[in-house]
Amino acid sequence: MLAVLIALFCIFAVAALPVHADADDASSPSPSTSSSSSSSSSSSDTSTGATLSADITDPENLLGDNVTSVTDMITKTKNKYGVSVRLLYLDSFGTTVKPSTWASTLLQSTSPQPNTVLLAVASADGNLVVAVSNNSDEWLKDQKAVDQLSQAASEPLTKKGSPDWSGSAIAMMNEIAKLKETSTSKGATTVSTVVLVAGLVLLVALVVVIIVLARNARGAHSKGGKQDRSRKALRRSAKRTQHTGSASKHGHADHADKADDRFGKEQKDKRHEHSSGSASDLADTGASAGDERHIAAVDEYLKRFSQQVTEHSQETRRQKRNARKHE
Repeated sequence: MLAVLIALFCIFAVAALPVHADADDASSPSPSTSSSSSSSSSSSDTSTGATLSADITDPENLLGDNVTSVTDMITKTKNKYGVSVRLLYLDSFGTTVKPSTWASTLLQSTSPQPNTVLLAVASADGNLVVAVSNNSDEWLKDQKAVDQLSQAASEPLTKKGSPDWSGSAIAMMNEIAKLKETSTSKGATTVSTVVLVAGLVLLVALVVVIIVLARNARGAHSKGGKQDRSRKALRRSAKRTQHTGSASKHGHADHADKADDRFGKEQKDKRHEHSSGSASDLADTGASAGDERHIAAVDEYLKRFSQQVTEHSQETRRQKRNARKHE
């Protein structure tokens, strides 16, 4: 907690330096005075060798002469990749809390902008931790990405010789650039894959629709052809049936006429024979009572026979008329 209070006090003190400089210089400043005032309002304190700004807190001047290159890299990372970087260098975190939890709590207490990364280094303790704000994008706040950033920042500090503090910060920012480019390429690849899959699905659907339409068209054409052939066959069959029926009817009519003529001729011959026989019997036997009954019975038989012949002739003529009407 003491280290945190010292860091916050240094930040506020640096922010207040330009005000004090203006108060001390009540008269019109000379060019050299203006230059020293601008230097005081910058992110470094040349009198103590400390670097205290909104982005860098380095009271022990671990960055040394490389502070400018680190500051430029912070600006580049912000402008090009949209990630704000804060560097905190202390002797010790001065707490028994887990360093990652301590750094994350400290970062969130400052209400950081989205995609803000804090590199906190305890030089005396040999601790280094990277914290990412909770309002960051997934590609940056993912635990795997955080581990990669910590690994990149640790390598320049673990090499033989003196630790490269500025190299550590720059290596972490280079890793941020790699993560951003990787996430962008993955996003583009994902979009391309989705577009490709959607295009393939649409193409397959189009092919299926074309095949279905083609089959339906062939089926309709085939059904139409079958129906036409069926109609033609029915017409030919109807014509053959009509001709056959007409010929059959004419044949039946002619046969009926001939049969009627033959039957009528036979009946006439029979009536003539019966009439002749009846006349001769009457002449031979005389007008006896038995002969009269016989004659009466014969006459009755001939009458019924003649009636049957007449009905048969009428039925034959009706059939002829019906046949003609049907034709």
